[in-house]
Amino acid sequence: MIIVDDPIINTLEKIVYTYDGVAELIDEKTLNVLLPQQIAQALKLEEETTFSTVIDTPNSQFVSYNSELLNRFSEIMASSGSVAALGVKYDGYLKTTAFEKSIAQKIVPQNGLIRFIDAKPENTRYIWCNVAYTAEADEKRIGMVSFIINEFTGVAPVDIGDALLWESDKVPVDDYSLAQKLSDNELAEIIEKISARLVTTDLENWQAKLNRAFVRDEERLKAYYGSISMEIAKKIEHKGLDGDDKEKELARIEATKRELERKIADIRERYNLKVEAHLHSAMVLHLPTVHINCTLQRKKAKRDITLVWNPFTKIIEPLQCEMSGEPVYEFYLDDKDAKIVAPSVFQGKALKL
Repeated sequence: MIIVDDPIINTLEKIVYTYDGVAELIDEKTLNVLLPQQIAQALKLEEETTFSTVIDTPNSQFVSYNSELLNRFSEIMASSGSVAALGVKYDGYLKTTAFEKSIAQKIVPQNGLIRFIDAKPENTRYIWCNVAYTAEADEKRIGMVSFIINEFTGVAPVDIGDALLWESDKVPVDDYSLAQKLSDNELAEIIEKISARLVTTDLENWQAKLNRAFVRDEERLKAYYGSISMEIAKKIEHKGLDGDDKEKELARIEATKRELERKIADIRERYNLKVEAHLHSAMVLHLPTVHINCTLQRKKAKRDITLVWNPFTKIIEPLQCEMSGEPVYEFYLDDKDAKIVAPSVFQGKALKL
C-alpha cells in the first residue's frame, strides 16, 4: 500500500473519486486516472491521464499550486454539486441479541449506569459530505475534505467500513423512505464544525510554514530598520547635534519606525492564510444496521437512548456529547436529565454531581 503525503496528489484523488472517476496511485507523487468524459473536457485532458507533481515524469501532466491545470480543477470545484441517495444491501445476518457484553465494554458512563433493553434491525441514514476549499496566502491551494455523518445520532465523523466497496451491493433508494431526524440547521452546523476542523488539519503544515516565514521576515525587517535607527542615533551623539538638526534626525528615526510598522503589516497580510469552503456534494446513504435500545441512569435521572451497531465495521458507534457534539464512548451524565457530557467538557465545568 502506497502512503501518500503529497497534498496535491491527495486532493486530485479525492476530486476524481467525487466525480465517479477511477484513480490509481503509481507512486507517492504520481496518479493515473480515468476521468468521466464531461470532466475530461472541462479540464481539456484525455480521459485517461497521469498526473505528477514531479516535473520530469514521463508521459504525465505536471501539476503544481501555480499551474493552470490546478486552476481548472478549482473552477470545477467552485460549483456546488448534487445531493444523491443510495442504498446498500447486506446479505449477512443482523444479530439482535448478545449485545450486553459489548455495551458494557464499549459504552462507559463514568458516573451512571447503562442497561440493555432490546435490539432490532433498522436502516440508518448517513450523509457522506465532500467539502471543497480554497486557501490563499503567498500562493493559492485547493483541497477537499470528506467525512460521514450518522444522521440518526448526529455523530460525526463516523466510519462505515467497506459498505461502499462492492458495486453490486449498491441499490437505488427513495430518500424519503427514512425520515430526516436532524433539522437542516443542525446538519449545517455539524458540517461546518467538522469541515473546519478537517480543513485546519489539512493546512496545518502550510500554516506552520507561513508562521515560520513571517517570523523570519519580521526579524530581518527589525534588524534592517533597527540598524538604520541606530546609525542615526550614533550620528546625533557623534556630532553632538541639537536644536533643529537634532529634531530633523529624530524625525528620521520616527519615520523609520513607521516604515518598519508598514512593512510588518505588509508581510503579515502576505502570510495571513485566508480560507473559503463550501459543501461541494453529498450522498445520502441508507445502511442496514441494528438499533440497540438502552436506558441511561444517573441517580434519579433516567432516559432511553439508541445505539447503532454497524455490520460493515462490526462495532457499536459512539454516542454524541450533548454539550460539545464530539463523539464519545466514555462520558459523564448530569443529574437533572442524564445528559451525555464528554470528559473534556465535564472536567471544565462545575456540574452538580
